[in-house]
Amino acid sequence: MFAAVLFCLCCLLAPLAAQDPPSTSPTPPATAQAPGKDAPGLPQQAPPQGKPLDATTKLALERLATAIREKREQRTAAEARSDQTAMQRLEVELRDLRWQFANLATRLDVQEFELPSAKSFDLQAEVIDFLQPVVEELRDATAGPRQISDLKREIAALQARQTTAEAALRQTERTRDELPAGSDARAEAEREIAVRWAPKINDLRRQLLVLTSRLGALVDGQPTLLQRIWSGVGSFLQKSGLSLILAILVFLVTFTALRWVRRRILRRTTRGRTFANRLFDVVSQVLIVLIAITATIIVPYARDDFLLLAIAILFLLGVGWLTVKTAPQMFEQFRLLLNVGAVREGERIVIDGLPYRVASLRFYARLENPDLQGGSLRLPVRDLVGKHSRPTAPHEPWFPSCVGDVVQLADGVFGPVLVQTPQTVVVQDYGAERSYPTPDYLAQRPRNLSRGFAVETAFRLDYALVQQATTTVPEVLAAGLERGLRERLPDAQLVAVQVLFRAAGDSSLDYQAVATFTGEAAPRFLELRAAVPEVLLATATAQGWKIPFPQLTVHRQS
Repeated sequence: MFAAVLFCLCCLLAPLAAQDPPSTSPTPPATAQAPGKDAPGLPQQAPPQGKPLDATTKLALERLATAIREKREQRTAAEARSDQTAMQRLEVELRDLRWQFANLATRLDVQEFELPSAKSFDLQAEVIDFLQPVVEELRDATAGPRQISDLKREIAALQARQTTAEAALRQTERTRDELPAGSDARAEAEREIAVRWAPKINDLRRQLLVLTSRLGALVDGQPTLLQRIWSGVGSFLQKSGLSLILAILVFLVTFTALRWVRRRILRRTTRGRTFANRLFDVVSQVLIVLIAITATIIVPYARDDFLLLAIAILFLLGVGWLTVKTAPQMFEQFRLLLNVGAVREGERIVIDGLPYRVASLRFYARLENPDLQGGSLRLPVRDLVGKHSRPTAPHEPWFPSCVGDVVQLADGVFGPVLVQTPQTVVVQDYGAERSYPTPDYLAQRPRNLSRGFAVETAFRLDYALVQQATTTVPEVLAAGLERGLRERLPDAQLVAVQVLFRAAGDSSLDYQAVATFTGEAAPRFLELRAAVPEVLLATATAQGWKIPFPQLTVHRQS
């Protein structure tokens, strides 16, 4: 990937390298580089061949030749005078001029070619040189407030000195007044007042007056905070505005064009989400961003806008430092994007207590629950780091109910589901809507009647039927129950009816009646739950069977 980025960078820099270096004055600056710019002993690229000289270069060569001739004449005159200091200085200047001439004539860094071992790398100097444009801009932007702050500090210091001097003057005057007239001590105190303290106080007052006047002028001419901000923005746009606009346009055009090319390539080559396709998808997206950033940085470099270039590089250094700090998490995200991590496409994952199917894993993962309204989530892949998925079992439900299903909850609520989303489930209970947060709804252990249900009822008969308790009685009760239920329901909604002898109780014969229905009968669940014991009672009454009641036997001691 980095090799591809380097190749693209070379391709983008090639047209710029072929252009002539810009010149702003007839006499070009010295091209001899300061030590530390290149590593010692590195071979230089061969100078371009066959390119004609432009008028500016010819004029510069003529002026350099004239300067070289004048320096030689001055060195000859210094030799005649035996002036060693002047000879050494002129020798250095002559050498620099000859290097400049050779640089322009050969289009090669002759100093680096002749003295490769004289250069060393100084990291501090490189950093200072790199940050110089940014520091200068910041210094210029804060020049006015810094001057005002400095003047205020000087004024405060002078006022403190003036207060001290005036206190010393008053104390000296009191001392003089207490001394006898005509004494040497009184005369010396007079001289202290006249020579030391009075001139000092006058000088301090004069300095304070000057500084106060300067401060007033600066404050009056100082713009407001909003004006300073607007002026700074305007100055930045005037100096680097065009470069910034071009850099943004280059980034957008490069990023959009490369993404279009990537989509065309994927459209022609992708045959399913294989590992190779995923790897190409991830690497291509990262490569597109790197190439777009590289093309953006080339804009201020080509326009010699070193301020914007320094800001861009500082921003990239910050991004790089953040990337290094988050490398472990990014590695896990990379594994997820390649579908080799703990979460994989097509598997089942639990988010906020709800199951979802992992529909796709890209920089934004798409999760789906087909049984929920609005059950499609779009999450950054970083939110899936630390989670895990598993294959879905055959016929494993995604939710206990669907919209329209009739459910019975543990708190007694019974009715159809009107709405169910990842946040809320609404159940119609006796004509009124009851809302539950989805986790609370699941905690109610909903019983989905629309997928089929059964009604169970305990029934008791008298011990007089004990001889036919396990034969005739269950058959008669089952036939009567089935007949009575079919009178109330369509035949297709009644699945089965069964009456079982359960136990011989203390005072009755106990039976268990179970009627199974299809989901279409779910809206009539309450009616059917009451109809089953009603039909059983009617059948027993028609047969003349007695319904026992609890009996209490009292034994009396004789």
